[in-house]
Amino acid sequence: MKVEIKERKLTAGNRSLYLEYYETGFRKKENLRLYLVPDDAPNAKSLNERTYNRAREIQAQRILNPPTFESKKKPEENQRAKTLTWLGWCDEYLQCAIEKGDCKKMIQHKGIVRKRIAAYLKQARETDILLKEVDRDMVSGLFRYMCEYRNPRQIKSGGGKLADFTLVLFEETVKAIFNKAVREGLIPFNPIQDLAKEERFHVPDKHRENLTTDELKRFLAVETRTQAERTVQKAFGFSCMTGLRPGDMQRLRWSDIKDTGEVLMVSIVQQKTGRPVTVPLNELAISLLPPRPENGEDGIIFPLVKKPDNVAKYVRRIKEKAGIEKDFTYHSSRHSAATLAITAGAELYSVSKILGHGSIVSTQVYASVNMEKKADAVNLTDGIFG
Repeated sequence: MKVEIKERKLTAGNRSLYLEYYETGFRKKENLRLYLVPDDAPNAKSLNERTYNRAREIQAQRILNPPTFESKKKPEENQRAKTLTWLGWCDEYLQCAIEKGDCKKMIQHKGIVRKRIAAYLKQARETDILLKEVDRDMVSGLFRYMCEYRNPRQIKSGGGKLADFTLVLFEETVKAIFNKAVREGLIPFNPIQDLAKEERFHVPDKHRENLTTDELKRFLAVETRTQAERTVQKAFGFSCMTGLRPGDMQRLRWSDIKDTGEVLMVSIVQQKTGRPVTVPLNELAISLLPPRPENGEDGIIFPLVKKPDNVAKYVRRIKEKAGIEKDFTYHSSRHSAATLAITAGAELYSVSKILGHGSIVSTQVYASVNMEKKADAVNLTDGIFG
């Protein structure tokens, strides 16, 4: 039996440690009630080292004297598992999302995931495979199928190949489907856990491209040809200053701009997370706002074109005119907001609140980007004092 130390991220930014016991067809977890503090916390290195040493001591004890796990099967659920198919469980998962009140876009996405699974099973002639019989090889085959899948509506763009982010989101949804089945007692463990790293989907680092101050100035200085293109240009710059996502920018109204008497700020509830976020506006952000209607009409501030592909087209067109060779999208404005703020000396915690992150762990990636920039700056002096 393998006994491994695992970490689980918590919403507060800490990480909890637990032991995972594994044999073929058997997997159990034991919560150690040991917690690692965020890496940027005071004395984090020494505190986490002591915590990990304690976890290793418990691990050694369990290897010598493994605990006895009593089976806690639920009769009704185990009976269901005997006849429940994978597609049948996908239908239940989708229905649960509808009853739970998931947004229309998320329900649509989960429906597409179910459709892709059905197409794969039809190709593999396994349409009636039981949920409990789905193993790592079946899931690995599904992921290979998705790599080869071509979207007929996007043949002109990359030959219809699915974007890396789309594939990662697909995997996360499939993982969630299996995790719910584990919680319901229908399967002993999630088969995705047995996949090798190279069998899973990953997002290349290039998608975290961000603009430097000089590049943003050049982007905003481009003479645009149409009003739609000009709107995208200004909205992109506003997002670089506030970290607002494209979806939030499309819904941004004048009533979301608050005047405290000392500073203007944007205050919204994020569409993606449902978390409120308030961001003070600097001079550049204010200059990018169009004239406010004198009649007090609460209209959309940046009437962006509805199709994301068209927004992306305008961003590409403007950045090419600006002579920027980086491969970035509108969402890169959010990464730019983070890296520009951290490079200017903002604290990681403050940046996490601007971006509306639920945990500072999500923001830490930008700290490493900033460190690379500092290293590049220091390395410029190599050879000067030799």
